[in-house]
Amino acid sequence: MEVRLDPQRLRALNRASRGTGPVLYWMSRDQRAEDNWALLFAQEMALDGKVPLGVVFVMDSTFPGATRRSFGFLLRGLAETAFTLENKGIRFWLLEGTPPETLDAFARKVGAGAVVTDFDPLRVKRAWKEKAASLLPCPLFEVDAHNVVPCWAASEKAEYGAYTLRPRITRLLPRFLTDFPALQKHPSPWEEAHAPIDFEAALLRAAPSPEVGEVAEPKPGTKAGMALLGEFLRHRLDSYAVDRNDPNRKGVSGLSPYLHFGQVSPQRVALEVSKAAVSEESRKAFLEELIVRRELSDNFC
Repeated sequence: MEVRLDPQRLRALNRASRGTGPVLYWMSRDQRAEDNWALLFAQEMALDGKVPLGVVFVMDSTFPGATRRSFGFLLRGLAETAFTLENKGIRFWLLEGTPPETLDAFARKVGAGAVVTDFDPLRVKRAWKEKAASLLPCPLFEVDAHNVVPCWAASEKAEYGAYTLRPRITRLLPRFLTDFPALQKHPSPWEEAHAPIDFEAALLRAAPSPEVGEVAEPKPGTKAGMALLGEFLRHRLDSYAVDRNDPNRKGVSGLSPYLHFGQVSPQRVALEVSKAAVSEESRKAFLEELIVRRELSDNFC
């Protein structure tokens, strides 16, 4: 498997030595099986060591601002992701509790040799990772699987605005805007049996109040997100530059929830938009929002 992740997309969060046990991917911001640099790097490590690969998501019901609507979209998307992973021979666990301590206890239980996680600039997520890095007996690696140009590669300081970040990102796009290798069927299985996950019960535990309930649309999950992307490319991208600011027209992509929950890769969207047969004005306008403006928000954190 030739992933060989660009070293600028990766950083080590502690100095622990790698063990001989399985590799875990602590999934957080990027909740998908496809087009995920963090998962691909974790699989590369597991294949190199000839060990099992597992994915862990730790659900924290105390996360600020979370409701049944947000947890519902998250968990129903994770159910699809878990199914895809299991079909690839990659075990998925949904854990509940305080993320650093819960992850550490689980990593010790399975004898993890290394843990990989995805990048998130939020203060609460950074605190989780700092704590986990200090607790884990194995190395913890962080991969920016959310930004086309890794946040720390684009700039090491808070930029004044899009006009200062734009040339930095533009200069690095040829290096980082590349296609993804496919996730492989993992050859090293887990030996112990695995009970099915009751995502509905997990949703009721995480968000018992129906005050902010789920909605019928948009439908969660990578498949729904990719279908919406296809519709946008075929029917709305060509007129995006004109229609996006008209509230009377359905001129935008509608991809925001899928990008927010990491169910669709922004890099995949950028790749598909870049090769679409549409007006150059609309292509540039959309990529400005998708890459420069969105990644500026990470820089501001």
